[in-house]
Parts: sequence; C-alpha cells; structure tokens
Amino acid sequence: MSLSRFRSALQSRRAVGPGSIRGHGLALLLFGLALAGRFALADVLPATGFPFLTFFPAVLLAAFLAGMGPGLLAAALSILAAWYFFIPPAESFVLTTTADVIALGFFAAILLVDVVVIHLMNAAVNRVEEEKSRSAGLAEDLRRLNASLEDRVQREVAAREAAQLKLAQDQRLRALGQLAGGVAHDFNNIMQAVQSGASLIRRRAESPDAVRHLAQMVEEATQRGASVTRRLLSFARRGDLRPEAVDPAALARGLEEILWHTLGSLVRVEVRLGEALPSVVTDRGQLETVLVNLSTNARDAMPNGGLLTIAATAERLEGAAADALGLAPGSYVRFTVRDTGDGMPPDVLARAGEPFFSTKGAGAGTGLGLAMARGFAEQSDGALAIESAVGQGTAVSLWLPAAAAEGDGAAAAATADPPQRSLRILLVDDDVMVRDFLAQALGDQGLAVLCASGGPAALALLAAGEKPDVLVTDYEMPGLNGLALIDAVRARPALRDLPVILLTGNLEAGLDRQLEERLANDAWLRVLRKPVSAEVLATAMETLAGGRAVDFTAPDRQTAPGLARGHEG
Repeated sequence: MSLSRFRSALQSRRAVGPGSIRGHGLALLLFGLALAGRFALADVLPATGFPFLTFFPAVLLAAFLAGMGPGLLAAALSILAAWYFFIPPAESFVLTTTADVIALGFFAAILLVDVVVIHLMNAAVNRVEEEKSRSAGLAEDLRRLNASLEDRVQREVAAREAAQLKLAQDQRLRALGQLAGGVAHDFNNIMQAVQSGASLIRRRAESPDAVRHLAQMVEEATQRGASVTRRLLSFARRGDLRPEAVDPAALARGLEEILWHTLGSLVRVEVRLGEALPSVVTDRGQLETVLVNLSTNARDAMPNGGLLTIAATAERLEGAAADALGLAPGSYVRFTVRDTGDGMPPDVLARAGEPFFSTKGAGAGTGLGLAMARGFAEQSDGALAIESAVGQGTAVSLWLPAAAAEGDGAAAAATADPPQRSLRILLVDDDVMVRDFLAQALGDQGLAVLCASGGPAALALLAAGEKPDVLVTDYEMPGLNGLALIDAVRARPALRDLPVILLTGNLEAGLDRQLEERLANDAWLRVLRKPVSAEVLATAMETLAGGRAVDFTAPDRQTAPGLARGHEG
C-alpha cells in the first residue's frame, strides 16, 4: 500500500492540526503504551543501558498521525522517561558517565530527526494531495468549460447551417422563378405556334401541300416543347439524355453563326477545330445548350468586349491524365470555351462549379450554369474542368467520349427492310384528347388499337378475354397509375410476359429510382418520355414485341430516343 493510501486510511484517526487537543492526547496515549510496553519487556530487555526501542514507534506514530507538535511531545516524554527510568542510577536524573550522556544525546537526536523527517514527509504528502485536489478542480472546470464550449459550437453550427439552408432555399426560389419565367416564355411561344398552325390548317384544309407544311411546323413546335422539358430535367439532373452521333466540327460551325448574332458586336467569336475529329455520342440539344451557356458566361466576363474562342480537339486520355479527370481511359473530344476577360481569383475559381454560386449581381444570374454543365458532362460519361487566373481569362473544357467506328452491323441495320405493322395494342390513358390523337396516329402506322380510359377499364378488358400484343399505358392516372396497372397485369400468370411500354412526363421525386428498379427486374418493360411520336412508339412496340435490340444512336434511329433501359423514366 502506498504512503498516501495508508495515510488516507488513518485519516479518520488523525488530529485536526498539530496544536489540537486530540493530537496531544494521542501523543500522551502512545507514550504511555510505549512506556508500559517497556516495563512489560523488563525480563527481555536489560534494565539499564540502551533500552529505548519501544519509544521509537510511539514517537513516529504520534508525529505521523497528529503532526509535529504531538510528535515533539512524545519525543520529549520518551527522552525524559529513558533518562529517569533506564539510565543508571534508576529513578533519578543524574548522569554518571560520559557514555550515558552520549547515549541519551544520541537517543534525543534520533527522535528529533525522526519527528522532523515525518513532518517534512507529511508536508510533502499534503502538498501532493493539494495539487491533486487542485488538478481535479481544474479538470472539472475544464470539463464544464469544454461542455459549455461544445454546446455553444453546436448552437453556432446549427444556426449557421439553418442560415445557409435558408439562403440556399432563397436562391433556389429565385432561380426557379427565373426558370419559370423562361419556361413560360418558351411554352407561350410554342403554344402560339401550335395554335396558329392549327388555325391555318383549318382554313387551308383544301390545300394538301399547305397542310403538310403547317403540320410539319406544328410538329417542330412540339419538339421544341420537349426540348424545354428536357432542359428542366437536366436542371434537376433527372432527365434522360437522348444520345446520337454528333459531328463536333459541324456543331461548332453552327454555333459560330448563332453566337455572332447573340453575343453582340463587342465580342469576336473564333472557332478552332482539330484534325480528324471523331463524332461524339451525346444529346445534341443539351450539348448546344451547354456551349451556348458557357459562351454567354464568357461574354459576361468581357463587358468591354474581347475574343471568345470555341475549340474542339481529339484527345486520347490514359493513366494519370484520365484519373485526374475521373474518366475511363479512351478517346475523347475536348470542347473548350475560352475568353479574354479578367479571370477569376483562386477563391472564386474553387467555388465556380457550386450550384447557386454566382459573382453576378442579384437577378443577373442563377449560379446554375456551370453546375448544369458539369451534370451534363457526368451524365454523358465525360468531365468538365475550369482553368482561370486573374488577368488571363477563363477556359472551360468539356470532355465527351468519342463514338466508336461504325461497323458492318450499322450498315446492315440501315439496309434492313422496314418492319411490318401487324400488332394489336391496348392503349391506356385517362386524357381523352391524348388518347384519341395517339390512337389515330398509331392506326395510321398500321396498328390495331384498343383504347381504355384508365387502369380499371384496361383490367376489365383483359379479364373479358382481350389479348393484346403490347400494353401501352400512361403513368399518371387517377385511381390506378401506370405502375400499379403493370403490377396488376403481372399478377396474372398468362400476362407475365406481356410487353409493356410506360409513357411518362412525370417529374415526381423518387420516380426515376422506381423505374430503374422495374427496368432491372422486368425484361418486357420499356419506358418512353413524353412527348413521343407515333413512329417512335410504333418502332419501340415492334422492337419489344419481337424481342429485338435497337441501337437508337445509329443515324437511322435518331428519332427514336428514350428506349435504352437506364434513364428513360
């Protein structure tokens, strides 16, 4: 047992202080016991000489338990008792020899030294205990301070996160407001074109050529509407890309003409094309949108005018170069939009790709342009990088995978005979106008169409014995939506392998994940995004019913997007 533990164990029997009555009483008691013990050992120890052994424990205990004062008292009494009782002549204070004087002096010195040593030891132990107590107090104070600091930090972090969330929500609302205004403008233009075209078709019904021309214009207007919805989906990064083989050189030259009239007279546009540029497989419309947005940002970075360069080069990325961009090794086409503006400092460059981050004034920008461009690049298995320095302008580079060389399979597909339309279709849609128009258009494709106004009506027809080759159903319907209808159909053993095409223009959160799971587990299910032409739908139905795979990136299939089983829904 350590000294401090022993002392603590005897703490309850210690005197309060060196001058306390209890301490001196303990000294007297210990001295009395030592003296009685010495007399009791008279037959063992010699009656005279150096018979002081029993007094040492009494003095040590008195000094240790009661302090220096009681220790000195026990030492003085022990010296006097030894002198009076045990140094001859007994029972007198006479010292007859020099040896007795030396013995008594030596005994007294040892006792006094013991008392002083015990006192110093007690003082040291007390200091250690005081330091421990002080340390424990400091540790408790630090613990309370840390707890208070952690609580304050948590409150500050929570308050900052709440403020950032509110700011982000405000920015999103502002951005959505601007987007809504732009979308409303686009759709109003589209509706104006459709309305005018329909009115002209009615007035010129007797002229087939004029009707065909006007119908083509109306169809192009609806395609513009589809492009608007795809841009919205790209904003949410939930849209399905419609890949096709795109010639980078032709695309860049086409943009050059558009940008000359769009960016203003102060900005000079220059296109630089590398040699032997391969095609890229991507969504042409979204690539054009990204490059136009990047060019607009470059124009805004040059308020006093400057040079805008759009470059396209072929690159082969391997090893560290591919890893740095997060790309798989392979061939890519790099599009670069470079300006001669002021450039960006490092802190702005580090945040340039963050959604809703913008250095433009309020109402001048949403901070979504670069974020949407990066989202498009990643969805296209590509990458986006930004280079900028103050006084040296900014360059934004977009890498897209190069298209594989066309093989004999594509040529064979191009020369294949057109499919024969002989399928019986069950078309389910709760919208009368959409259902009737689509049924008539599919009928013109040579298909036999049976219509149902909703999920329950479709199930009733199937229960009555109807046996369609393909089920085509809308997703958003009251009572029983498209997915629920498919579940009900699949629950019937005879219809588990019925080919089904789900049409959707829905933006419901979480729907994409549901559709991906369905597509992964249902080999006879395909999803097409509205609006879809009758030709595309008919081709998709024949492909699904025949169990044949179709490459919609081939030149002859560019009008049939959205059938790939990954991101259609």
